[in-house]
Amino acid sequence: MAKSTHDTEWFLPEDQRKALGEYLREFKETVPVHLFVKPGQNDAYADFARKLMQDLVRLTDKVTLHLHEDEAAANEKHGVTRFPSLLIDPERYSIRFTGAPAGEEGQAFLHALMMVSTRHSFLSEKSKELLGGLGEKRVVKVFVSPTCPYCPGQCVNAIKAAVERPDLIAVECVETGENPDYAEEYSVGSIPHTVYNENLSTVGLEPEPSFVAQLVTLQAAREHAHEAGEAAGQGVSYHDLVIIGSGPAGLTAGIYAKRAGLDAVVLEKGIVGGQVSITPEVENYPGFVNIGGKMLMDMIHEQAKQYVDVVTGQKVEEIKIGRNLEVYTQDRVYVADAVVYAAGASWKKLGVPGEDRFMSKGVSFCASCDGFMFKGKKVAVVGGGNTALTDALHLKNLGVDVMIVHRREGFRAEQHLIDSVLREEIPVRWNSVVEEIGGDKALEFIAVRDVKTGATERVKVDGVFLAIGIVPNVEAVSHLGLTLEPGGYIKVDRMGRTSLPRLYAAGDITGGVQQIVTAVSEGASAAMAVFEDLTRRKVEQAARSK
Repeated sequence: MAKSTHDTEWFLPEDQRKALGEYLREFKETVPVHLFVKPGQNDAYADFARKLMQDLVRLTDKVTLHLHEDEAAANEKHGVTRFPSLLIDPERYSIRFTGAPAGEEGQAFLHALMMVSTRHSFLSEKSKELLGGLGEKRVVKVFVSPTCPYCPGQCVNAIKAAVERPDLIAVECVETGENPDYAEEYSVGSIPHTVYNENLSTVGLEPEPSFVAQLVTLQAAREHAHEAGEAAGQGVSYHDLVIIGSGPAGLTAGIYAKRAGLDAVVLEKGIVGGQVSITPEVENYPGFVNIGGKMLMDMIHEQAKQYVDVVTGQKVEEIKIGRNLEVYTQDRVYVADAVVYAAGASWKKLGVPGEDRFMSKGVSFCASCDGFMFKGKKVAVVGGGNTALTDALHLKNLGVDVMIVHRREGFRAEQHLIDSVLREEIPVRWNSVVEEIGGDKALEFIAVRDVKTGATERVKVDGVFLAIGIVPNVEAVSHLGLTLEPGGYIKVDRMGRTSLPRLYAAGDITGGVQQIVTAVSEGASAAMAVFEDLTRRKVEQAARSK
């Protein structure tokens, strides 16, 4: 059946319209959105914003569009100098999106509409209490990119605060790809990059309590949230199983644990999905010829949420072992009969001069997050495995002038990635290592040494992406005396049991081949081992009590 003329006028595809329709049904009050555009400035993005808003208005009567096309008086009244810009209910709130929300930041835009319509900030009571003591105005700018999975969460943190205290807090979410000069003005080298009142800058996604504490105190200290939690008294919850980490292993462990009848909870300090969420493309997961890492983890997360609570913003600081296992985060204690530790691993650093100085200011581990800021610029990807080649191909596709620096004569990646790099004619510096990352105010060069000849050359680059391997995130359990494998990975049996009873491990934290498919398998095995061990323990305790 041919589509009607009316149907073809829609900008958003049918499946997205259906999902949005369900979401918009929760709206309460009408939300006026003011869209500012100017011919000749980001026209393609302005067109996207206009069509998006027109669809939203058609889907619900709870959103209205006020279009300002190069209206000098309106621009001056609302202080709009960059286009496109969207202001949400500007007479009541100060929430601005500078640049069309055409990527991941679109999630934050929809959350903002929901909060304004319901007049509900969704902040925790502790955060509300802390913001209640704020007596001075705050202006927060969050710089984002369309492919950054961390960025929407940081924007939402800021928007929550603006909805809670509209009298004092103004928020601007800036899309760096549409406003590169704006990002350069604030020396944005990695995202999300947050600026508080022009005198405090942080990089990365913050847990809500930490964000609010920094907003109030204008001091960059994650410990503020911990101190606030101690002052108010930490909450305690009880579970059969606490799972630490929401990557493939942790989420799968949650699914299998709940299906086995265990009361489980998954804790995550950052974004759900772990390193897979920042992987541009996944081509070796059964059932998908090719899928974005973020999309894959969103699918797994949606399935896991049907079974288990996944609590984000919970950084595990310590695990204590006694009659029960006690898991301490910055503001809560989780008491459990068992723990599955699936905290994953972090990227290795080079350990060369200039690396720390330019970290998040040209040096990055995340091509998905930061690649957009290097369009038309030259960068080096350091490494020779799957991640390095995937990052190089992703950056090339974004329009970045990319080269690869590898210490060996050949790559250690899968053949199809090697073939793609050769086909794209990405230059490679073989048998070479980076010995320095340098520059004056900005990153300007890397010093590259040929390991065979010993010759060193300065190579001009604007950025460096590191993909030289990973190290296990064992900080929270390092004091427990677990038996470790070479490289610091946690030693486990085939079911995920560690050297300590009631403590299990799964995923990249255990070493091995470190693939998504093995992480999923290990998460399932660990959950079933917990079920078997706790069941046996209960039977033994019942027998002894007779």
